Parts: sequence; structure tokens; C-alpha cells
Amino acid sequence: LLLLVLCCPTPLTAAVSLWIAYGQAVTGPKQVTVEQGSSLVVSCSYKPRYKLNSKYWCRKNSLRFCLTYIQTNGSEVTVTRDRVSIRDNHTAHAFTVTLSSVTPGDAGRYSCGVRRKLGINRWHSTKVM
Repeated sequence: LLLLVLCCPTPLTAAVSLWIAYGQAVTGPKQVTVEQGSSLVVSCSYKPRYKLNSKYWCRKNSLRFCLTYIQTNGSEVTVTRDRVSIRDNHTAHAFTVTLSSVTPGDAGRYSCGVRRKLGINRWHSTKVM
């Protein structure tokens, strides 16, 4: 397997994503720790063929369903909803999710993903602590 390291599409992004050729369609950190009151920044990378697809951030509940918090429409325009924003960078093949003013209630399992028109969506799970 060929491993390439893609780092930080913006200075605010602290995550480094591993890109595994012929591997997962979406990659990101497995676990992130954030202090209460600060901002959580997660960067997820995707394969180039998904550049124009909608990207999303969802929270998994106890039934293993993922409730979408926010999503793009496939463009690079920043979308903001309450304390969460998402921005896609087509050149870097990565999108960044920011959750501001983190509380203990924000801890849990999340997924960053790519919506597909046909077939199963592609995603990566991240544990927020």
C-alpha cells in the first residue's frame, strides 16, 4: 500500500489525515480530545472523485443511526448551523468541521462523510472526548 500524508488544509486544522491508496474513500482522525469551551476542528479527506459530492458531519446515537448535524451542497461555500460549520476544499480533497464552545454533552461518536447519488454513502468515524 502507498501511504501519503496530507496535512492541514488550513492553519486552524490540527488533524493530519492518512491517505491510503486503494483504501477508504473518506479518512480522518480516529479520536480527538478537546477542552470544554474551546473549538473542535476535524479535517476529513476524501478521494478526488467525490470532489463535487455533498459532505456531511453526523452524530451516532445508541441505535447506531447517524443524525446529520450539517452538510455542504458540494460547493466550497462555508455552511454554518448553530455552533457547527463545515467547509469543503476541493483542491485539498478535504473538508473541515468546526464545533465551537464545546460542552461535555458534545462527547461521543461522530462521522464525517460523502453523500453518493447511487449506492452507499462513504464515511469515517471519529470519537470526540
